[in-house]
Amino acid sequence: MRTVPRVGVFDHLSADLGGSQLVVARMVSVLSEECSVDLIHGGKGYTLAGLGEAFGLDLRRATERIIPDAGRSFAVPGEHSLAGYVKHGLRFDRSLTEPYDLFVYSGHGLPPVSSASTALVYCHFPIEARPEAELAPTMAWQRRSAIDRRIRMASYNYLWRRRMRGYRRVLANSQFTAAWIERLWGIRAGVMYPPVSMEGPLGPKRDVIVSIGRFDPRDRKNVGVQFEAFPRFLSQVGDTWSLCIMGFCGEAPEERKYVDMLRDRARGLPVTFLVNADRSRVRQSLREAKLFWHSRGLAGHEEESLPAWRMEHFGIATVEAMMAGCVPLVPASGGQLEIVEHAMNGFLCRDVDALIAHSVELANDDTLRARMSDKATERSMAFRAEVFDRGFREAAREVLSTTARVIA
Repeated sequence: MRTVPRVGVFDHLSADLGGSQLVVARMVSVLSEECSVDLIHGGKGYTLAGLGEAFGLDLRRATERIIPDAGRSFAVPGEHSLAGYVKHGLRFDRSLTEPYDLFVYSGHGLPPVSSASTALVYCHFPIEARPEAELAPTMAWQRRSAIDRRIRMASYNYLWRRRMRGYRRVLANSQFTAAWIERLWGIRAGVMYPPVSMEGPLGPKRDVIVSIGRFDPRDRKNVGVQFEAFPRFLSQVGDTWSLCIMGFCGEAPEERKYVDMLRDRARGLPVTFLVNADRSRVRQSLREAKLFWHSRGLAGHEEESLPAWRMEHFGIATVEAMMAGCVPLVPASGGQLEIVEHAMNGFLCRDVDALIAHSVELANDDTLRARMSDKATERSMAFRAEVFDRGFREAAREVLSTTARVIA
């Protein structure tokens, strides 16, 4: 007789609501149809109820498991006590994963050593590497004797094999991420694009450019460059156009101060801010806008000189905008290359000059913009949420079929 599998979905990136939380919410929604599901997270960025409300999903069948130290790194330390890691780190990993028939890791780092019956990884980008790649370039490692390095590396590699042996599948959010997983982890990952949805009919468009991203004081989304581009754009098309910048802002004083700084920079320009707006308001703004700007990776950088972690690893906001009929103008780097087909359903821009030039072209040729808008909407259907749901459900069933603990 078949019993209900117990599943833990671990959000290793739970500080704020963003694209990775959309993925986790969708995982929980899909898995709770057939399994008993715990959502595991740090407890500071959101609640289970808030997650469901934010993304319009019914997560009431799932339960919430708060792990205060959930944000810790699971990487094997290169210069710390290996014995201490084995004693304390592996104990934490076991307590996190052991209760489950299936443990699902969603994050940017290395996953914990899994003691679940079976497990899978959904990697948004591998910011941590296997021991050889992580340690070899460091001066501290090079200062060790050859015999010391050999002994330590043998131990680290044993722990690496033990770590990854517990995971039956490794999934990436894009081909871009999958290539870096193979480079940094030495593992081939399958690609499963994140889920994107945009309910409701499209309405009449206005002369609006829209931008979406977290309000991050470190400006990792490169929002600041839009204040260089927008006045130059206006000087060539007239003042009928406006810019709408939407995003999430936390309660930290530095985040609030960053938003205030952006408002100061926007003074005198037709720029509006939607901060922590609900999904219905975001979708309305996307449906009304003609163009979508994504500036992470712009500011004159060439793709070859831009660190991979600074590129957009997929681009959920880009797909959302395309679903709403916006023509996307995005960086010619990272995961954006897998979404936008240049000059067909949007423009891939190498720098700010290209962003402005293509935006002016679309603003001055509404027939071209309308044609590309239709193509953008058509292209976005490849990334709709139902595709993710079906693929993830099949992956979870396949991985669960390898364990006998789900059979009574």
